[in-house]
Amino acid sequence: YVSLPQMAPMETIEGKTDAKQEQLPPATPGSKALVAVAGPIMNIALAFLLALIVWQFGLAVPVNPSIVGWVEPGSIEEQKGIKPGDRIVEVDGRPVKTWMDVTRGVALSLNQDVKITIDRQGQRSEIELPTEFHKQFGVKTIDLYPSGRPYASRIDPDTAAERAGLKAGDRFLAVEGVPIASAHELVKLIGERAGEETKIKVMRDGEVITLTATPAPTGPEKAGRLGVPLGEDMEFEVMKPGPTPGKQFGEVFQMLGDTWYALTHAKQTGVSARSFSGPVGIAGGWWMEISSGGITRGIKFAILINIALAVFNLLPLPVLDGGHIVFAGIEGAMKRPLNAKFVNAVQTAFAVLLIGFMLYVTAFDFQKFFGHKFSSSRKTQTAPATNQVPANP
Repeated sequence: YVSLPQMAPMETIEGKTDAKQEQLPPATPGSKALVAVAGPIMNIALAFLLALIVWQFGLAVPVNPSIVGWVEPGSIEEQKGIKPGDRIVEVDGRPVKTWMDVTRGVALSLNQDVKITIDRQGQRSEIELPTEFHKQFGVKTIDLYPSGRPYASRIDPDTAAERAGLKAGDRFLAVEGVPIASAHELVKLIGERAGEETKIKVMRDGEVITLTATPAPTGPEKAGRLGVPLGEDMEFEVMKPGPTPGKQFGEVFQMLGDTWYALTHAKQTGVSARSFSGPVGIAGGWWMEISSGGITRGIKFAILINIALAVFNLLPLPVLDGGHIVFAGIEGAMKRPLNAKFVNAVQTAFAVLLIGFMLYVTAFDFQKFFGHKFSSSRKTQTAPATNQVPANP
């Protein structure tokens, strides 16, 4: 963060301006706009440099095709003819290739029932499925499961898992009705339910069983734990060279566009401010990428953060760079500087609102990652196939 004396004053937050600075000549509106836009430009430049690194050194990508791995017997999905091995190719007309695409497509759907297109040995059919809104994540899901499943590699004695009747080899399907797509997701869901009776659906020897467990509060954060070291069946491959910078930027802007779409249709999608992440959630997401897929996945995550920061900072709000550009434009149109007291008051008010928003989303970050119950309120991973995941829900 840089504050120049000729830019909009911030005395309320930063104190009085140095007397020597008062002698500096005023900056022109064009100069102020140039200074304001320089920050976002540097974010984009850094993102491009990082994208070049990912392109040259390669990227670990999950082989996580949108193939149905399991359908619950007796479910609406089974009654409508969906079978294990079916490939989902479209969600509401949106092409999908991976389970991440499927999850995103369902979350962005404006309808309570979502239309999915199934490909079975070259024959396509369209099926309408009901969605369920989960407050923990603020998104809608469907009751279908991918082929890769986290499983219990062993059951430690005198743990919540042993008391619930879990056995080594049990494959986790859902927690409280929320389908499980990865080990980290399982850890997060269990962590949120410390001391609460929790229904856990597992597959054991081809049979689906529902168990009831009470995760024990563990560690300083008192996050829920079952006492189950996990393994995870997934296949991965290293793409080398990695995706081009253009493709990486395109994916990020597509994601940002999806986010804006979901927010502007919040009533139908259920996405709201609590779906965002602050510093805690960003750090957690970054670490999950590195621990599961290596340093280049962490770099790719940093590309997303830099581009998102650039776009966010260009919003026409006081305090942000976009607000400075707006003020500069108004000054240029009026041919005179804006009233300093007015600018100071507006900047301070928006600074307080911005900090308040950050605290608000950070509270939900703690809930998602550490199980804190601030209120009632999902991620594709990479790791070697059938590898022990460094997680113990």
